[in-house]
Amino acid sequence: MPAACDAPEPGHGGHTWRECRYGCHTAGTIEGMCAHYVGLTAEQAEQAIHELMTPKTADGDAATQLELELPPSGVDVFPKSATPVIVPDFDTAVGVPELAAGTLTAQPLQWGFTPAWTKDVVFNTRIESADKPMWRAAMEHSRCLVACRWFYETHRTETTVSERTGRPVKQRYAFRVPGTPVMLIGCVRRGAEFSMVTTDANADMAPVHPRMPLIVRPDEADLWLGPDYPALADRSSIRLDSLKV
Repeated sequence: MPAACDAPEPGHGGHTWRECRYGCHTAGTIEGMCAHYVGLTAEQAEQAIHELMTPKTADGDAATQLELELPPSGVDVFPKSATPVIVPDFDTAVGVPELAAGTLTAQPLQWGFTPAWTKDVVFNTRIESADKPMWRAAMEHSRCLVACRWFYETHRTETTVSERTGRPVKQRYAFRVPGTPVMLIGCVRRGAEFSMVTTDANADMAPVHPRMPLIVRPDEADLWLGPDYPALADRSSIRLDSLKV
Protein backbone atom coordinates (compact mmCIF):
# COMPACT_ATOMS: atom_id res chain seq x y z
CA MET A 1 0.00 0.00 0.00
CA PRO A 2 1.40 3.45 -0.88
CA ALA A 3 2.03 5.86 1.95
CA ALA A 4 -0.75 8.32 2.77
CA CYS A 5 -0.22 11.93 1.81
CA ASP A 6 -0.45 14.23 4.82
CA ALA A 7 0.60 17.58 3.35
CA PRO A 8 -0.51 20.44 5.63
CA GLU A 9 -2.57 22.19 2.92
CA PRO A 10 -6.07 23.51 3.78
CA GLY A 11 -8.64 21.09 2.47
CA HIS A 12 -5.94 18.89 0.99
CA GLY A 13 -5.64 15.26 1.98
CA GLY A 14 -7.45 11.94 1.94
CA HIS A 15 -5.33 10.51 -0.84
CA THR A 16 -2.09 8.60 -1.23
CA TRP A 17 1.35 9.60 -2.46
CA ARG A 18 0.47 7.80 -5.70
CA GLU A 19 -2.62 9.97 -6.26
CA CYS A 20 -1.13 13.30 -5.28
CA ARG A 21 -0.77 15.96 -7.99
CA TYR A 22 -0.05 18.94 -5.75
CA GLY A 23 3.65 18.46 -5.17
CA CYS A 24 2.82 17.46 -1.60
CA HIS A 25 4.86 14.28 -1.87
CA THR A 26 7.52 16.24 -0.01
CA ALA A 27 5.64 15.86 3.27
CA GLY A 28 7.11 13.62 5.93
CA THR A 29 10.70 13.71 4.71
CA ILE A 30 13.85 15.26 6.08
CA GLU A 31 14.60 17.23 2.93
CA GLY A 32 11.55 16.82 0.72
CA MET A 33 12.50 15.61 -2.71
CA CYS A 34 12.34 12.53 -4.93
CA ALA A 35 9.35 10.41 -3.87
CA HIS A 36 8.59 8.60 -7.13
CA TYR A 37 10.78 6.76 -9.57
CA VAL A 38 10.35 4.11 -12.23
CA GLY A 39 12.34 1.01 -11.40
CA LEU A 40 12.84 -2.56 -12.54
CA THR A 41 11.24 -5.93 -11.94
CA ALA A 42 13.18 -8.49 -9.91
CA GLU A 43 14.21 -10.28 -13.11
CA GLN A 44 15.39 -7.03 -14.69
CA ALA A 45 17.35 -6.16 -11.54
CA GLU A 46 19.15 -9.50 -11.83
CA GLN A 47 19.97 -8.62 -15.44
CA ALA A 48 21.38 -5.29 -14.25
CA ILE A 49 23.60 -7.12 -11.76
CA HIS A 50 24.83 -9.39 -14.55
CA GLU A 51 25.68 -6.29 -16.61
CA LEU A 52 27.63 -4.86 -13.68
CA MET A 53 29.65 -8.07 -13.48
CA THR A 54 30.43 -8.12 -17.22
CA PRO A 55 33.23 -5.86 -18.54
CA LYS A 56 32.28 -4.20 -21.84
CA THR A 57 35.44 -2.40 -22.91
CA ALA A 58 38.31 -3.85 -24.93
CA ASP A 59 40.69 -3.56 -21.99
CA GLY A 60 38.28 -5.31 -19.64
CA ASP A 61 37.17 -2.21 -17.74
CA ALA A 62 33.66 -1.88 -16.37
CA ALA A 63 30.96 -0.43 -18.60
CA THR A 64 30.01 3.22 -18.21
CA GLN A 65 26.33 2.41 -18.80
CA LEU A 66 23.96 -0.54 -18.50
CA GLU A 67 22.56 -1.84 -21.78
CA LEU A 68 19.41 -3.71 -20.82
CA GLU A 69 16.61 -4.24 -23.32
CA LEU A 70 13.47 -3.07 -21.52
CA PRO A 71 9.80 -2.55 -22.45
CA PRO A 72 8.53 1.05 -22.78
CA SER A 73 6.73 0.97 -19.42
CA GLY A 74 8.36 0.37 -16.05
CA VAL A 75 7.52 -0.24 -12.41
CA ASP A 76 6.35 2.81 -10.43
CA VAL A 77 8.02 2.97 -7.02
CA PHE A 78 6.80 5.15 -4.15
CA PRO A 79 7.68 5.44 -0.45
CA LYS A 80 6.64 2.24 1.37
CA SER A 81 6.79 0.28 -1.91
CA ALA A 82 8.75 -2.97 -1.90
CA THR A 83 11.20 -2.97 -4.79
CA PRO A 84 14.34 -4.89 -5.85
CA VAL A 85 17.51 -3.32 -4.44
CA ILE A 86 21.06 -4.30 -5.42
CA VAL A 87 22.66 -5.36 -2.14
CA PRO A 88 26.32 -6.37 -1.62
CA ASP A 89 27.20 -9.44 0.44
CA PHE A 90 30.13 -7.60 2.06
CA ASP A 91 30.65 -4.77 4.54
CA THR A 92 30.81 -1.53 2.55
CA ALA A 93 33.09 -0.02 5.20
CA VAL A 94 35.72 -2.40 3.80
CA GLY A 95 34.59 -2.98 0.21
CA VAL A 96 36.06 -5.56 -2.19
CA PRO A 97 38.88 -5.42 -4.75
CA GLU A 98 36.35 -6.00 -7.54
CA LEU A 99 32.66 -6.83 -7.89
CA ALA A 100 32.95 -10.51 -8.74
CA ALA A 101 30.06 -12.84 -9.52
CA GLY A 102 27.98 -13.55 -6.43
CA THR A 103 28.95 -10.40 -4.54
CA LEU A 104 25.67 -8.62 -5.42
CA THR A 105 22.09 -9.83 -5.12
CA ALA A 106 18.68 -8.28 -5.80
CA GLN A 107 16.63 -8.18 -2.59
CA PRO A 108 13.08 -6.82 -2.09
CA LEU A 109 13.28 -3.90 0.35
CA GLN A 110 10.78 -1.25 1.46
CA TRP A 111 11.57 2.28 0.36
CA GLY A 112 11.86 4.36 3.51
CA PHE A 113 13.23 4.03 7.03
CA THR A 114 10.62 3.95 9.79
CA PRO A 115 11.91 6.09 12.68
CA ALA A 116 10.45 5.77 16.16
CA TRP A 117 9.30 9.39 16.38
CA THR A 118 6.91 9.55 13.39
CA LYS A 119 4.38 7.46 11.50
CA ASP A 120 5.91 8.62 8.22
CA VAL A 121 8.82 6.97 6.47
CA VAL A 122 12.04 8.87 5.78
CA PHE A 123 13.10 7.97 2.26
CA ASN A 124 15.88 10.48 1.44
CA THR A 125 19.31 10.64 3.09
CA ARG A 126 21.65 13.59 2.58
CA ILE A 127 25.18 12.38 1.92
CA GLU A 128 26.32 15.24 4.15
CA SER A 129 24.41 13.56 7.01
CA ALA A 130 26.52 10.39 6.93
CA ASP A 131 27.79 10.97 10.47
CA LYS A 132 24.38 11.64 12.05
CA PRO A 133 23.09 8.92 14.42
CA MET A 134 20.14 7.93 12.22
CA TRP A 135 22.35 7.21 9.21
CA ARG A 136 25.82 6.46 10.57
CA ALA A 137 25.71 2.66 10.66
CA ALA A 138 23.81 2.26 7.38
CA MET A 139 26.02 4.74 5.54
CA GLU A 140 29.20 3.10 6.77
CA HIS A 141 28.33 -0.58 6.54
CA SER A 142 25.23 -1.04 4.35
CA ARG A 143 25.36 1.04 1.20
CA CYS A 144 23.46 -0.39 -1.76
CA LEU A 145 22.05 0.60 -5.17
CA VAL A 146 18.71 0.84 -6.92
CA ALA A 147 18.36 0.57 -10.69
CA CYS A 148 16.14 3.38 -11.92
CA ARG A 149 14.81 4.13 -15.41
CA TRP A 150 13.79 7.69 -14.57
CA PHE A 151 12.73 9.67 -11.53
CA TYR A 152 10.25 12.48 -10.96
CA GLU A 153 10.71 15.80 -9.22
CA THR A 154 8.33 18.70 -8.60
CA HIS A 155 9.45 22.24 -9.34
CA ARG A 156 9.57 24.44 -6.25
CA THR A 157 7.76 27.40 -7.90
CA GLU A 158 6.66 26.62 -11.48
CA THR A 159 2.99 25.73 -11.86
CA THR A 160 0.70 24.30 -14.50
CA VAL A 161 -3.05 23.62 -14.73
CA SER A 162 -4.19 20.17 -13.67
CA GLU A 163 -6.06 18.34 -16.44
CA ARG A 164 -7.99 16.50 -13.74
CA THR A 165 -9.16 19.40 -11.58
CA GLY A 166 -8.48 22.56 -13.56
CA ARG A 167 -6.58 23.95 -10.58
CA PRO A 168 -3.00 25.26 -10.53
CA VAL A 169 -0.53 22.57 -9.47
CA LYS A 170 3.23 22.39 -9.18
CA GLN A 171 4.90 21.33 -12.43
CA ARG A 172 6.48 17.88 -12.35
CA TYR A 173 9.50 16.79 -14.36
CA ALA A 174 10.84 13.37 -15.30
CA PHE A 175 14.64 13.04 -15.27
CA ARG A 176 16.78 10.41 -16.97
CA VAL A 177 20.41 9.90 -17.93
CA PRO A 178 20.59 10.30 -21.73
CA GLY A 179 21.78 7.39 -23.83
CA THR A 180 21.15 4.64 -21.29
CA PRO A 181 17.94 2.81 -20.30
CA VAL A 182 18.93 2.45 -16.63
CA MET A 183 20.74 4.60 -14.08
CA LEU A 184 22.02 3.50 -10.69
CA ILE A 185 21.23 5.51 -7.55
CA GLY A 186 23.18 5.20 -4.32
CA CYS A 187 21.15 4.10 -1.31
CA VAL A 188 21.60 2.91 2.26
CA ARG A 189 19.94 -0.11 3.87
CA ARG A 190 18.71 -0.93 7.35
CA GLY A 191 17.26 -4.42 7.65
CA ALA A 192 14.44 -4.69 5.11
CA GLU A 193 14.31 -0.93 4.47
CA PHE A 194 16.32 1.41 2.26
CA SER A 195 16.67 5.16 1.74
CA MET A 196 17.79 7.02 -1.37
CA VAL A 197 20.94 9.12 -0.92
CA THR A 198 20.89 12.69 -2.23
CA THR A 199 23.51 15.32 -2.94
CA ASP A 200 23.69 18.89 -4.22
CA ALA A 201 21.97 19.35 -7.57
CA ASN A 202 24.09 19.69 -10.68
CA ALA A 203 23.48 22.21 -13.46
CA ASP A 204 20.78 20.07 -15.12
CA MET A 205 18.82 19.54 -11.90
CA ALA A 206 19.28 22.88 -10.11
CA PRO A 207 16.59 24.82 -12.05
CA VAL A 208 13.98 22.42 -10.63
CA HIS A 209 15.35 21.43 -7.21
CA PRO A 210 18.49 22.16 -5.15
CA ARG A 211 19.05 18.45 -4.44
CA MET A 212 19.32 15.35 -6.63
CA PRO A 213 19.60 11.59 -6.17
CA LEU A 214 23.21 10.45 -5.99
CA ILE A 215 23.56 8.87 -9.42
CA VAL A 216 26.32 6.28 -9.68
CA ARG A 217 27.81 5.28 -13.03
CA PRO A 218 28.19 1.50 -13.46
CA ASP A 219 31.98 1.83 -13.43
CA GLU A 220 31.68 3.67 -10.08
CA ALA A 221 29.61 0.96 -8.36
CA ASP A 222 32.62 -0.53 -6.58
CA LEU A 223 33.59 2.95 -5.36
CA TRP A 224 30.10 3.57 -3.94
CA LEU A 225 30.19 0.17 -2.24
CA GLY A 226 33.60 0.78 -0.68
CA PRO A 227 35.19 3.03 1.96
CA ASP A 228 36.00 5.90 -0.43
CA TYR A 229 32.36 6.61 -1.37
CA PRO A 230 32.50 10.34 -0.34
CA ALA A 231 34.43 10.95 -3.58
CA LEU A 232 31.09 10.55 -5.40
CA ALA A 233 29.33 13.43 -3.64
CA ASP A 234 30.02 15.82 -6.54
CA ARG A 235 27.75 14.79 -9.43
CA SER A 236 28.37 17.85 -11.62
CA SER A 237 29.65 15.63 -14.45
CA ILE A 238 26.42 13.61 -14.68
CA ARG A 239 24.17 14.62 -17.59
CA LEU A 240 20.40 14.61 -17.07
CA ASP A 241 17.60 15.08 -19.58
CA SER A 242 14.27 16.38 -18.27
CA LEU A 243 10.71 16.33 -19.56
CA LYS A 244 7.61 18.06 -18.23
CA VAL A 245 4.95 15.54 -17.20
